[in-house]
Amino acid sequence: MHLQFERFTLFCRDLEASLRFYRDTLGLVVVEEKALEGPMAGGLLQLPACRIRIAMLAAEMEAAVIVGLFEISQTALNSLAPPLGKPAHGQAALVLSTDRFDALHCALGAAGYRFLTPPLAYPKRTAGARSPAGLYREMIVYDPDHVPVSILQIEPLPKETTA
Repeated sequence: MHLQFERFTLFCRDLEASLRFYRDTLGLVVVEEKALEGPMAGGLLQLPACRIRIAMLAAEMEAAVIVGLFEISQTALNSLAPPLGKPAHGQAALVLSTDRFDALHCALGAAGYRFLTPPLAYPKRTAGARSPAGLYREMIVYDPDHVPVSILQIEPLPKETTA
């Protein structure tokens, strides 16, 4: 059996607010938009007939989809109330890597998004099978639905001087 990552799907309260975060602030590109309506749309998610607006986002137009934003309307949904300020068991987080860490931090702060973890840096001196050695810069910010989004940049370790 073969499985591979397809996308991170988020059932968002407000598609436009989520697009401002993922598209306008983080810089992802909408590669597909569509809407599903009626009994088939609801049946997919064990809901009554409804409307689902969908936006698929990628790092660039020809790249693989990273995030699928799904806004469900015309039926009532429960809302999760994840804790802010610390993670909880069962809570999901999206992890993205970037080469423009400082610019994203400035844009997120200017847009008023709340951080779980402000920017910090920590060295990883030994490469692992799946992660390189380097200076890891990371911040965790909440999207409009309070999903933690970790943004990571890995830089070369500074040369250590010996006296």
